[in-house]
Amino acid sequence: MPRILFPSSFSPASPAAGSPIFQLKNPRGHALSIQPISDTVVRVVHQLPLDKFPQKTNGGIGWEAPSATAAVDISGKTGSVVTGALSIKVNFEGCPRLEWFTKDGTLFHADSHTRAYAFDGASGGVLHYVERENYLPTSEDEFTSTEPYVHEDRNEFVYGLGESRGSLMKAGKKFVMEGRDALSYDWENGDPLYKLNPFYTVYNKKTKLWHGIFYNNLSDSSFDMADVLWGCFRVYKANSGPLDYYVILGDGTLPSVLTEYSRLVSPAGPSAAFAASPTLPPLSQFGYLSSSLALSADPHAQDAVIQFLKDCRTHGFPVDGLYLSSGWCQDEGNGDRNYFVWNRARYPSPAGLGRIVETELGVQFIVNIKPWLLEGHPRFHDALAKGAFVRPAPDAEEGVTAAKSWVWACGFASHKPGAYFDYSTHAAREWWGAQIRKELLANGLTGMWIDNNEMAGLMDDEERFVGEEGVFGPKGGNVETRMGWGGGEIRLGSVGKAVQTMGMARSTYETVLAERPEHRPVIVSRSGVPGIQAYAHATWSGDNSTTWKALQWGTKMTLSVGMSFGPGLYGHDIGGFAGVHHPSPELLVRWCQNGAWHSRFTVHSWKEISTTMWMYDDVPGISDMIRAALALRYRLAPTFYSLYVTGYQRQGWPLLKPLLWYHSIDPKTLQMDEEFLFGSHVLVAPVTTKGATTRRLYLPALTNDGETTAQWCELDTGVWHAGKGAFVELDAPLPRTPTLVRSGGVLVLGGECKRNIYDGVASRMALVFPAPMGKSAGSFTLVEDDGVTNAHTGAGVYTEIILSFAASEAEVVVDYEVVHGAYKLPYDVIWFELPKGDRRKVVVKGGKTERREQNGDVGIVVQV
Repeated sequence: MPRILFPSSFSPASPAAGSPIFQLKNPRGHALSIQPISDTVVRVVHQLPLDKFPQKTNGGIGWEAPSATAAVDISGKTGSVVTGALSIKVNFEGCPRLEWFTKDGTLFHADSHTRAYAFDGASGGVLHYVERENYLPTSEDEFTSTEPYVHEDRNEFVYGLGESRGSLMKAGKKFVMEGRDALSYDWENGDPLYKLNPFYTVYNKKTKLWHGIFYNNLSDSSFDMADVLWGCFRVYKANSGPLDYYVILGDGTLPSVLTEYSRLVSPAGPSAAFAASPTLPPLSQFGYLSSSLALSADPHAQDAVIQFLKDCRTHGFPVDGLYLSSGWCQDEGNGDRNYFVWNRARYPSPAGLGRIVETELGVQFIVNIKPWLLEGHPRFHDALAKGAFVRPAPDAEEGVTAAKSWVWACGFASHKPGAYFDYSTHAAREWWGAQIRKELLANGLTGMWIDNNEMAGLMDDEERFVGEEGVFGPKGGNVETRMGWGGGEIRLGSVGKAVQTMGMARSTYETVLAERPEHRPVIVSRSGVPGIQAYAHATWSGDNSTTWKALQWGTKMTLSVGMSFGPGLYGHDIGGFAGVHHPSPELLVRWCQNGAWHSRFTVHSWKEISTTMWMYDDVPGISDMIRAALALRYRLAPTFYSLYVTGYQRQGWPLLKPLLWYHSIDPKTLQMDEEFLFGSHVLVAPVTTKGATTRRLYLPALTNDGETTAQWCELDTGVWHAGKGAFVELDAPLPRTPTLVRSGGVLVLGGECKRNIYDGVASRMALVFPAPMGKSAGSFTLVEDDGVTNAHTGAGVYTEIILSFAASEAEVVVDYEVVHGAYKLPYDVIWFELPKGDRRKVVVKGGKTERREQNGDVGIVVQV
């Protein structure tokens, strides 16, 4: 049974070189430390005595340097830590308590006043209690109203925790952070899921302040957002210490909090400028990525895969990638998956397959690989002899050198003994890298799909990781020091199995990049931890079900992942992965329409007959509707890519955002999670209800930057609506997804794509949305590069153009500014177009460019 204890009897410790600027210690060996690492980000650590409780550090904490503006004052049993932006009041008469204030004295965060820091005296688990808003209902309608209802007395709203169940707002619920293989999970109540992201944000409606808390721990943990015992608390509990967390204020806005969190968990390169990843994803990863479990296991899979890709284009669907599921390495005799061993009956020539698909068809293979080997694998003993696997617990039988686990073998619920790689060993990284080079890259298959990497089969906390290699980045790097451990052998339970998720991603990424240094690595990871986006650009919501609920609740999850700095390419298995049935024609259309706006678009299934986008050719109109959704996505490629670079790569912001991102000033948006913003101005209201032919959606009037009369234009009709902070009902027949653009918006379109996404690079059209009445203005930052090589991130070879307009009721003046011009554009003109029905004159700002007319549109001749 747990022995929950509360440390006390603390006294100030004398500061020493390399130690935090504020530290308390007690006679039992506990230390509570506070270290501001900038004016707006502060680290707090409760470290238990290492001689009694094994923890991830194996020694001292790796501390960041303190903020230059930080100051400390201690008097008796109280103290304070002050920076240029905030102050922390510390009371340590009993169990320590911290209260957090902005520079102007506004309280924004506070520990429990009696038991903030606790620990399990039996296991060494750690807990943190923080005060939350009164949980009592404010009215009888608060939790039953069919409309978003925010009472004037309800001020606190909690978001984040990454890929987690339920609605966008997390207050009042409990969540488990423990990676699991969650096949066909319940979107509303399923818990835990695939990923760990122990970070959440809090918005206070009264103060209009945002702040975030990141718990720097990858051992199994939980968040209870509804704890009540002599007060109201949010409680974090981790199975192993230390308790190590960061409070992030930023400038008090959500975008700044998310950017600061992104900096904390992203391995820093040689430049001081933040980048989510050392490389960008290729442009192809924004296209249609096809997949099917059944296709890879076809008796004549090599021919079937090639024919499938040709069929895509024959049916009018461009395609840029194919996920090759694990049938490629399935043993012909017993059906076991032996990774890196080709089934030559199905794939007689892997090199021929790679040449046809990647070189001739222009489609990138993304091959499924998993982090273990079965004992029956023909190369198991070679990896065992090299010491590549996780080590057994100290009490294992004599002579056993690898921890044995039950891992997936072939069909549903089929498990056999095997062993997981320990990516913190030189041996595992070398063996793993050699197989990728020999069996995949050498055959021209260049993308890696790292799967089942929750490491859920590692069950014994006493099993050991060796710690020869850093799993987050080079030893001594910012994230390795902060989130990994200090090197040396450590028990699984002390550091958490999820560190191996990161190790697998990094090892795979570095292997691919070293072998193909000119090309952008494509690594897709099912599981994830903070920082994994540095090595795996893409992920998805795992093995979902073919249901309307999966479509509806998937949007909520997408928004939650985005508010938690998950990987920038995110989506769901369109059509549903699991189920004995196929998606109905209506469900498939609606899913493709929704997925067309997500940053990752993949149709994937585990069915006897694959889900395809043309499977309902015999039903009038269905395939045409899906083609139209995909065609719009492909034409939006320049906007997708530019938003990724300027928002996600540079600032940690998602492409898809909840309405509250720009409209939290309107309280109704604080609980809205079934419509979303694409970029800053495009509002998408996907239809997720069976049989619906209309869509009710909310149009905010207020924006966080002070706009009070926002106006919204229907993308396909040009009809304008005044944002009145009210709901409207729009027609939504099956071919249509209501999509509106706020006045001031700009969408950049590429050319039509028939083969793949690179078909559209030589054409650019800017759709501008000036308000129909009065004056308005808007701009968009367009980023262009070759979409393939690392010249953008490695040598600055890209071009960045700010497209802008200023409008009156008589005319619209358009302009551009090249702010970085190192990439030669494959086009000469950017054409400008107004919404349908807008007859105003379009004028190019004088003197800079020529003006040419084409079908009534006005074009700027771009000079770089």
